[in-house]
Amino acid sequence: MSIADAPILRADAVFDETELGKRERNKLDKRRRIVAAATALFQEKGFDDTTTAEIASAAGIGAGTLYLYVESKEDLLVSAFVNVAGDAWREAFDLVDPSTDADSQIMTLLMHVTDHHRADRRLARSFFKELPFVSDSGRVGVEEFTDWFLSGLSSVLSAASANGKLDADVSKMMLAHNLYAQWQVLMRRLVTDRLDYDDMVLQLQESVSVALWGLTPKA
Repeated sequence: MSIADAPILRADAVFDETELGKRERNKLDKRRRIVAAATALFQEKGFDDTTTAEIASAAGIGAGTLYLYVESKEDLLVSAFVNVAGDAWREAFDLVDPSTDADSQIMTLLMHVTDHHRADRRLARSFFKELPFVSDSGRVGVEEFTDWFLSGLSSVLSAASANGKLDADVSKMMLAHNLYAQWQVLMRRLVTDRLDYDDMVLQLQESVSVALWGLTPKA
């Protein structure tokens, strides 16, 4: 099984529940409610305008109880990101057609995740604006998630190479990092209204073509 096929643990489900006692299951259920409440409020109001008191109220717990389950509002944003973006990337990996050329495979991946975030622009804006500046504890979660999907992207590139659609000698992980960096810059501009969607798609296509220039078989 490739990393693209492997399940990623969601931020609100990090244990095998069959091995947990009633008390632990109740705690896990409460954390799920907190993450779900925070995600819904970030979607509705944005990260900055959402308070921890509102999150606690929406989750049906006391404001003080919230901090028994999370360290900060930033940590909840990280959990929301891992869940929402994780769903998008898993779906994107499933959509890749290995019979198409490498450019098409990469565009299928990146455009699916782009459209997923674009459908929830306010939440996406919070992700791309706030996540680069989260605390050390939150940064660990973001980095672990990033490592996961970059490994998945590298696996897609490795499969393309095995199928003769990409140069066998290129570093797949380095190429994955380059493609992600280009996409992330364009996504940040898109969700902050500095770039419209059509221009973003065109620039992404050009970026992917340039990144793969000379690395794919000539027609």
